[in-house]
Amino acid sequence: MPVTDVDKVRVLKPENCARCAQPLIGDDPLPYRHQVVEIPPLRPVVTEYQLHRLTCLCCGETTQAALPLGVPTGVVGPRAQAVAALCTGAYRLSKRTTQRVLEDLFGLSVSLGTLSNLEAATTEAVAAPLEAARTYVQAQSSAHLDETSWREGSQRAWLWVAATTWVTVFLVRLSRGGEVARELLGQTFSGILVTDRWSAYNWYPVRWRQLCWAHLLRDFEAMISRGGKSQEIGEALKSQAHQMFHWWHRVRDGTLSRSSFRSYMSPVRRQVEQLLEAGVTCGVSKTEGMCRDMLKRRQALWTFVHLEGVEPTNNTGERAIRPGVLWRKGSFGTHSPQGSRFVESMMTVVGTLKQQQRNVLDYLTAACEATLRDEPAPSLLPRSRKDPSDPMVV
Repeated sequence: MPVTDVDKVRVLKPENCARCAQPLIGDDPLPYRHQVVEIPPLRPVVTEYQLHRLTCLCCGETTQAALPLGVPTGVVGPRAQAVAALCTGAYRLSKRTTQRVLEDLFGLSVSLGTLSNLEAATTEAVAAPLEAARTYVQAQSSAHLDETSWREGSQRAWLWVAATTWVTVFLVRLSRGGEVARELLGQTFSGILVTDRWSAYNWYPVRWRQLCWAHLLRDFEAMISRGGKSQEIGEALKSQAHQMFHWWHRVRDGTLSRSSFRSYMSPVRRQVEQLLEAGVTCGVSKTEGMCRDMLKRRQALWTFVHLEGVEPTNNTGERAIRPGVLWRKGSFGTHSPQGSRFVESMMTVVGTLKQQQRNVLDYLTAACEATLRDEPAPSLLPRSRKDPSDPMVV
């Protein structure tokens, strides 16, 4: 770090020569610099508000002073609330572990019930920005959707994600059906939808879809594992897919033009569709059904070839939902709808702010403070670019 950013500088000079022990004087114009970074002891700042009750000398009525605007009625301030929500909602710590973290690091003693109340309060604090984020996603030119299994109490549920360039939103629902995909996308979405082949997305027009080729590669591997004619078709499809990815990676790194890529892909498309048609009569029922399904949505295999900004895989959606998979593995889901709303809120906040390179703790603190002042919480939407280095654009 530059010296101007250092909190304390200690100048150390040798007093005597290491060889002859004679006294030394002067200064080294370029001294060796050694820096040590330390975290100071942390303790909570406790503010006491003494609310006096005074009796009117005229009418005898007793009036108590009110808390100033922005002061919580509970014992936990907005930053402490944000830290607690960050522990359970971003770092996926259990409530008991969060108790220990708050006690060990900050000397703050909080009950399990208080932690649950703080989660609910944080969900409420970011409710309006979350709704705006969902509306934003529904207006984008493309979206990546994915879902993974979840538990809500004793019921089976699913965690859903819709990821765009700057905003990612999550939902926990008791259904894996198309109605949840419609809820995420809204009634006005008209962009490109990138997904796997799960039937919940089949309501969306195939001409505006892109099927994930990473998932298709797994399907081709499944064909290969069935042997016989299915294996031959699967190996041929896998070879075509690898050729496509080779050219696609060249497009991304700038060594192959878009126009050349489109030209190269024409024979690949013909070959893939011919192989799928052959697979419909290969004699292996699972492979036949798989090939029929792909042919029904053949147009959605090639959207990325013709439209810039569309990826051939749903890696964006899978990366976005990965933290949810880890959360589920650690906690097995949520105990109640209230817990699910907290998961939706925190995963949306953390995922979106990570995309925009914004600080999550600062945001949550500001949102909690705004609630106490009865003001709108900060937006989760990308800001207008003022600095050329600012990654957030509208």
